Amino acid sequence: MRYRIYQLLSWLFFIVTFPLFMLYSVVSRRHWHGMGQRLGFVKTSRRFDEAAERIWLHASSVGEVQSARALLDELKQLKPDAGYVLSCMTVQGVQVARKQVGHYVECIFAPLDLPGVVHRALRILRPTVYICLETELWPCMIRQAHRNGTRLLLLNGRMTERSFKRYLLVRGFMREILSCFERVAVIQEDYAGRYAALGADPDRIVVLGNAKYDQAAAGYSAETERQYRSKLALTAGQVVFVAGSTHTGEEEMLHAVFAELKGDVRTKDPVWIVAPRHLDRLQEVAAVFRNLGVDFDLLSDVEKRGRQQDVILVDSMGELAALYSVATFVFCGGSLVDRGGHNVMEAAIWGKPVFYGPSMKDFADAALLLESAGAGYPVRDTGELIKHIQRFVNNPEEYREASSRAKEIATAQQGSSRKQAMLVTDIIGNR
Repeated sequence: MRYRIYQLLSWLFFIVTFPLFMLYSVVSRRHWHGMGQRLGFVKTSRRFDEAAERIWLHASSVGEVQSARALLDELKQLKPDAGYVLSCMTVQGVQVARKQVGHYVECIFAPLDLPGVVHRALRILRPTVYICLETELWPCMIRQAHRNGTRLLLLNGRMTERSFKRYLLVRGFMREILSCFERVAVIQEDYAGRYAALGADPDRIVVLGNAKYDQAAAGYSAETERQYRSKLALTAGQVVFVAGSTHTGEEEMLHAVFAELKGDVRTKDPVWIVAPRHLDRLQEVAAVFRNLGVDFDLLSDVEKRGRQQDVILVDSMGELAALYSVATFVFCGGSLVDRGGHNVMEAAIWGKPVFYGPSMKDFADAALLLESAGAGYPVRDTGELIKHIQRFVNNPEEYREASSRAKEIATAQQGSSRKQAMLVTDIIGNR
């Protein structure tokens, strides 16, 4: 009954909002991308071997695509003949997926979670295994795939305290959905307890770590750093302050840090690289810079005509992890404002200690790992951040030691994606 109520409400919502959405799309000329696929009309660009397994991974957006990429790299080694599909909810997610794994994975827009739409997509793709990443739980897709005989897994599972409290309100419904999964692989023990409390079978829950940490290491190479140093015209010893995955309000706050660096004779000609979490904020960030009197280059312009300014605004997805390679100091965005933080291991794998604000609940495990090693530094505000940076400018040897610890702790976290990929192949082998 609960599932039927969900179906009814989903269709009512669709019937009411879809005409308005179409009108908005016509007027704004936006959001047309993948409309057919969102309605379940999936046309694949490659032919799948009829005899081989088909493995469908579902990610929400860019962040989950990084987990998917790490898993796909391992799965491809274990199951080279399988057909692979990666679905995303957002345009940016699909774009990054196609750029990173599109040469061997069918990257599509996720179908809307409506009974007829889901049935159509499943009939076309006929997956052997359907994998939900992190907390992407769509009831119609999960129930219909399970009914069709598709094996279901939840990998790299997370469950924040906020999400847990919300799901507790529909615990009975969650129990029905989670019962469809043959395995639930979570990042840490706290998450395992929350999934069990929502009704997942404790015997099906395993703790296998975070595949995102593996993906951070996958792009690591000295050549990457050399290429970005050349592209950005950075000189030896030049201080580079990278603010990654920033949200509304943070750029203005962090400008005080860059101003301090510019005014310090020990940090001559510093460069500030700002990478907003969402590209649709580019105009907003540009307006903030103009109001502050800050001249800046877009990263795409730097690639065309070279760097002209000492502030660079990153206007492309999927480059931040590599840009950390040239950083002197790193700040993790989404933490000075209440957005839960982002993946600090992407910087730590390059041997970069990471600074972040008080809101790191979405990546609390990673923050605690870095702090325990003396390579993660929580700050209450930009004033504390400036003091930390000044201390390290005055004590370069102390900072080199912190950098070494950052790399050590990040390297020690590797291997989760391999474990999760082996879990998938075990499930396939038990058909």
